[in-house]
Formats: sequence, structure tokens, C-alpha cells
Amino acid sequence: MKKVIVKKIKPAFEDKRGSISDLLNEKINHVGLIVTKKGCVRANHYHKLSTQYNYVLSGKFEVFFAKASNPSNVKKIILRPGELIIIPPMTIHRFKAIEKTILLDLISESRAGRKYESDTVRVPIIN
Repeated sequence: MKKVIVKKIKPAFEDKRGSISDLLNEKINHVGLIVTKKGCVRANHYHKLSTQYNYVLSGKFEVFFAKASNPSNVKKIILRPGELIIIPPMTIHRFKAIEKTILLDLISESRAGRKYESDTVRVPIIN
């Protein structure tokens, strides 16, 4: 099983006009923008097939994650602006907003129709 990865994204190019940052070079079938109010929780599930990529534009999330095969071995990180988290399939994940947080949500599989729900397994709260 692959591990959860957090990367601090740095500009690939900068000049007097500004910068260009390469966030991802992977096949993506869904791009969303998620705004979460302070104290609110999102996810608490895992995906059977999807790899999930989340890039924080602003705010902070406390992220809890564990392998679906070992849900009691929970790890926690703080996800900050400019960071990309890569969550492989079969990884339980839960996000709690430390402050209002805006992130890009990029998913390898489509969310169209019932595809998202058939790929998503809800679990009891981990923390």
C-alpha cells in the first residue's frame, strides 16, 4: 500500500511577473473547490479506487488518516497553505478545519453520477 504524502509546493518558475507552481502531473477526473468553516469536519471515509489530491489555498486542516486495514493506527498532521496531500486508495481520511480553509480537491476517478458514492466507504469517526 502506498503512503500518504505531504509536499510543500514551491514555484517551478519565477520572474518579475510572478511565479508558476506545478501542483500535479497525474490523471485527474474531478477538480473541485472546497470551502470549510472553522471547526467543521469533512470526509471520514476511504476510497476503494480513487487517489485524492488536496492543495490548500488558505487556512489549515488537522488531517487524521489510517490504513483501512488497520483503522486503529491513526496518524495526524497539520496541512497548511501551499501544501499538497496525496491520499492513496484504501486510506481512511478525516479533515478538521482549524480555521476557515479553502482547498482544491483533485480526484483520480470521476465523481459524476453514482461513481463517487460507489467508490467511497464511510467509517466511524477516527481521531
